[in-house]
Amino acid sequence: MLIDQSELEVLLKNYDLPHCQVGGETWWEKVRSKGTPLIKKESDKTSLVLFIWQDPQGKEADSVIASVLLDVNSLTDHHSWTPVCLDRVSGTDVWFGTLSIDSQWRGSYSFIPIEKHQLPDLVQRTGDGSREAQRTWWMDVAGNQIHDDLNKLPMLVSGWGMSSPLHLPHAPLEVGWKEWEQGELNITSAERIQTIDWQETQLGNQRHCWLFSTAVGDAPLVILLDGQKWSAASGTLSVLQHLTDTKQLAPAHYLMIPSIDGKTRWKELSCYRPFWQAVIDRLLPMVQVQLGQSNGSISGYVVAGQSLGGLAALYAGVTFPEYFSKVISLSGSFWWPEENRMRIPSATESANDLPLNNIPRNSVADHILNDRVSAAHLNVFMTVGVGEKDMHPYNDVTYNAIKQKSGLAHYEKVYGGHDWMSWRSGLVNGLVHLMPA
Repeated sequence: MLIDQSELEVLLKNYDLPHCQVGGETWWEKVRSKGTPLIKKESDKTSLVLFIWQDPQGKEADSVIASVLLDVNSLTDHHSWTPVCLDRVSGTDVWFGTLSIDSQWRGSYSFIPIEKHQLPDLVQRTGDGSREAQRTWWMDVAGNQIHDDLNKLPMLVSGWGMSSPLHLPHAPLEVGWKEWEQGELNITSAERIQTIDWQETQLGNQRHCWLFSTAVGDAPLVILLDGQKWSAASGTLSVLQHLTDTKQLAPAHYLMIPSIDGKTRWKELSCYRPFWQAVIDRLLPMVQVQLGQSNGSISGYVVAGQSLGGLAALYAGVTFPEYFSKVISLSGSFWWPEENRMRIPSATESANDLPLNNIPRNSVADHILNDRVSAAHLNVFMTVGVGEKDMHPYNDVTYNAIKQKSGLAHYEKVYGGHDWMSWRSGLVNGLVHLMPA
């Protein structure tokens, strides 16, 4: 869509941007000097956020870009045929969009430029318009996802696509991550990361795992599921080292176990005992040997994961209590094993509460409450984002089950979504909670 000129003038004035020669080089220099997105207080609780994108192909007469989707994780709906889009300023290379957001929010966002044949209303009309057709369309256009190159903060490198960080004015302080974003921390050198080749006959697969230490000698081993997401490039290892150096976090060894692919991840991280048995029987001894070469050893364990990994982390805690009592679960998929509860949200009886007779059968909470496993030994740090409301009932009841059965649990609802920006904060906060210096 094209933006109305009178609306444009008011918009630019509100954000202290020149309203003459919009799209000219001087105008773009002003935008670059400010950095995007631009944020303005809207009320005591919300901010109006202005997103700006420059079409690299130029004006509409010269560009094949027919629309630009705005994907703000867990705020804009990517399950819809009418997604949130930017508007083009006629006769320019400028695309604009505004969104009203809670001033405590922190998350990631990206732009998705699409061509005419990819427009959702066209695809909907020429197809059957079904939920599956919409999902297929979205997965297709999501391949065009790009970060905001006008954002002065580093692009997010987490393996969840190209995106940029968005911090609203009252978002809680991120321990360690501010230093990373401001360029004060160096990326961790490859020489400090050891590779373990894990060939697992019982699972029928093999992968490279990575070992990183902020400790010398005896220290806890932190197992990070979806380990490829927490690479040196993501900044995670630099932040962990910084927090250890500044005495905010106890020294530790970190084992990153990657998920091989989507199918393997679904199998191994969905309460799959053979995976954890293989970790204990074969991977951990290899880690101990590797650590022993530099006089390191393991004093205990913490297991951490997000989404399915958050489910798997707690499953490991209740299934192998002699190993895993300290657990970090971020946006845990505690609806498992009843997959339809997330694919069809109406399968949840209430948006705000999950009565005890509606707990997913054979879920972790079900096993805890019926004393099939013990929770008394657990010390759990849990988070879920306010933007992932479908996840709240299952995380709520799992937390209550742990507490009811004498386990320790710290549970936070954070102003974010099903998003790496929430998880990176949650991981650090969980580690500081469970392993204070």
